[in-house]
Amino acid sequence: MGQTPIGLPFSKIAGLMSGGVQNHGFKGISIYGTKAPKFLQGDGGWNRIVWMPKDLKVEIADAIPEEVYDKIATEEDCITPKDLENFLREKKHPVVEKRWKDGKPAPVKIPLPGHDWPDETREIPK
Repeated sequence: MGQTPIGLPFSKIAGLMSGGVQNHGFKGISIYGTKAPKFLQGDGGWNRIVWMPKDLKVEIADAIPEEVYDKIATEEDCITPKDLENFLREKKHPVVEKRWKDGKPAPVKIPLPGHDWPDETREIPK
């Protein structure tokens, strides 16, 4: 229930994810999928997960690598983007070192739902 760090309530996110519709910036996955050895492998796996609902984190605790478990925030840790940024920096989450530029999150321009990615080559932070 309530808000998420991206400024949307869970109910809005559920609406965006339901009905088999794909929207840029959202990834639907089953509980079983989080336990797969290749979970988000192309995106960095668990090192890319920065926030999730506490109930989900507890439910899949056995799938989350020990070295990153305490670095993933929940609604009990933060709700606002600024608080999440501070949490990740304080916990030394892998995303801070590997994906941020000059100590700040590197935004990705995501097309609106129903729009394609631009044809130009986009730079993905390393």
